[in-house]
Amino acid sequence: MLTVIMSNLLLNPILIAIGVLYILCLKKFNVLVSLLVAALIAGSCSGLSLKHTMDLFIQGMGDNAETSLSYILLGALAAAMIQTGFSSALSQVLTRWI
Repeated sequence: MLTVIMSNLLLNPILIAIGVLYILCLKKFNVLVSLLVAALIAGSCSGLSLKHTMDLFIQGMGDNAETSLSYILLGALAAAMIQTGFSSALSQVLTRWI
């Protein structure tokens, strides 16, 4: 009985997608790409068509669009600060000031 429960739990599409998302984020993949890949894997493991999977993904993102956009813009700002060297310059100025 326990073996059947464990095998069903390990083959759960949500747990598989979360595992994939976790691994991709640890490998420093882009978060949006990781979310998309995890959603596609969850949909395919659930037996959904690609179109239905993407419809559900977009609908889910649409319900939280304001929050998602805020996080995306915050991440883009952080990446831009690192790429331009602004964060290093700011930390040096703050270190001298303190």
